[in-house]
Amino acid sequence: MQKDVVPRLQRIYAGVFGSGLGHITRILSIAQRIQNELGVELLYSTFDEALDLLESLHEHVVHSPSVGVKWNITGGFSGSDTLVRFPAYLFTFSRQTAFEAERISGFNPRVVLSDSRLSTLFAAKARLYPAVTILNQFKILFPPRFRRQRLSLFFERIESDVLGLLWSLSNEVLFPDLPPPYTLGEANVAGTDVAGKVKFTGFMSPKIKSMSLEEAVQIKRLLGFDSRPIVFMQISGPEPTKPPFIESAVKSAQLLSEEFNIVISKGVPFGSTMPSKLRNGVWVYDWCPIKDQLFLLSNMLVARAGHTTLSQCVENAKPAVVVPIYNHSEQLWNAEKFEKMGQGLAIRSEDLNPNRLAEYVRRCYSDPSYLENTEKLQSISKKYDGIGTTIEILKEFL
Repeated sequence: MQKDVVPRLQRIYAGVFGSGLGHITRILSIAQRIQNELGVELLYSTFDEALDLLESLHEHVVHSPSVGVKWNITGGFSGSDTLVRFPAYLFTFSRQTAFEAERISGFNPRVVLSDSRLSTLFAAKARLYPAVTILNQFKILFPPRFRRQRLSLFFERIESDVLGLLWSLSNEVLFPDLPPPYTLGEANVAGTDVAGKVKFTGFMSPKIKSMSLEEAVQIKRLLGFDSRPIVFMQISGPEPTKPPFIESAVKSAQLLSEEFNIVISKGVPFGSTMPSKLRNGVWVYDWCPIKDQLFLLSNMLVARAGHTTLSQCVENAKPAVVVPIYNHSEQLWNAEKFEKMGQGLAIRSEDLNPNRLAEYVRRCYSDPSYLENTEKLQSISKKYDGIGTTIEILKEFL
């Protein structure tokens, strides 16, 4: 009698950058689809906000050492503090790589998936596992105010060449964006040595499910919306970056409340899901359980300039006023391209105040060209399935 052959387990090890929720949300979208199709077992490795989210979802996750990026008291990226701590980052990176190598070997996956984690990629290649990398920032861009100096551009070019070479160790390098000239994150890949290896997959942002007319009516009734247009102010990002944005959002809402229905989500994980109503009729959530529905119902957004957020704006044809995190080079360049393509308006964090935010909301809503441009780019984005493309690539290793 012939013995049954026991198939090798289909496993994926996913190392995910943990600061903010943009990276983990797209990986969860990929995981959900591939698990539904193939029953693949996943082990996640991450830290910070992404770790909190995965633990709340009871996912199989290990706590990797945190990178520990520093944010200053104004809610921005602290370049000076980060530079001072650079030796500590090198030590943390070596700890991360050792941790990843041990966990990868113990889990014995068919393939390693790295979302913006160089330590995961190094560990995978050191232990001879194939690796697929998802990345929307291939180099460390200097903020625009520093790029006027030739020396800054010289150093940026050197580090981009080095990082490009390191990322290209991956078997596949996937860019979750549209191909040129529609690439939101074009500044983050242009001129790197890895550029020739990159596959533009289309966006990998979580798809927002359509809702029924009955559900839409229910939410409008719940929040007392009338015929005025709806503005959804969605605050996201690492916790230290939020207070200045929240303060400006709340104060600007008071200036706009007679013209718009306004809902603010502070994006506080595990915060209250019950909204509070301000005296001017504005609703404020700590954590909004109906954020997807409000995203669809809104006429326009106010949000950060993270890649996931902007891609969702494009995919759902929502004009937006975006406020990149102070000194956060990736978000600054994302916001610049978003505005350049006529998808909305951008305000630098150092220029943010309630009056300016209110003015930009009025401008963005009143100019029909922003909606027309978002609808055009939406039609282009529908030709791509970033999550589906990624799954097909992962299947080649399973």
